[in-house]
Amino acid sequence: MQKPRVLKKSIVSKKHVPWIVLLLLLVDCSGSSKHPTWTNATGAEQCERLMWQSMQNKQWQEVDHHLAPLFMGVNSAGQSLDHAAWIEYWKQSQVTDYSLGELSAQPAGADVVVSYTVHFNDSSARQTAPGSGVRVLSVWQSVKKGWVLISQTHTLIQ
Repeated sequence: MQKPRVLKKSIVSKKHVPWIVLLLLLVDCSGSSKHPTWTNATGAEQCERLMWQSMQNKQWQEVDHHLAPLFMGVNSAGQSLDHAAWIEYWKQSQVTDYSLGELSAQPAGADVVVSYTVHFNDSSARQTAPGSGVRVLSVWQSVKKGWVLISQTHTLIQ
């Protein structure tokens, strides 16, 4: 005796599969970028990470473009540096790797205050001891064309 054949109806027919695949691809492509860039950064935290990445990769035009014209920074030695001096300072430091931690971003009107620790190595060995930590306080300002860093201070972690 033969078993009766049971026909299962599929919820999705074969003709719908290409449309479903296309829909899934569109949804995946329309989401936010997994790798933030200066053009798609949505906040000061991403910009802070991009600034370190730009310094490590020696993308000095990007660093310059994202520092405010009247930028002021204080390095871990207590030196106050303007826009041009800050860039020169980091060019000489030659950051080879870094890691950020304890990151906190607090809005303050049109600005965002970012506080974090950074551990970095620089090939010049003039900034800090290899792998040593620095507490950073940054102020980023939202402008028409994105974000600019208006101030930053570094304090060695003892």
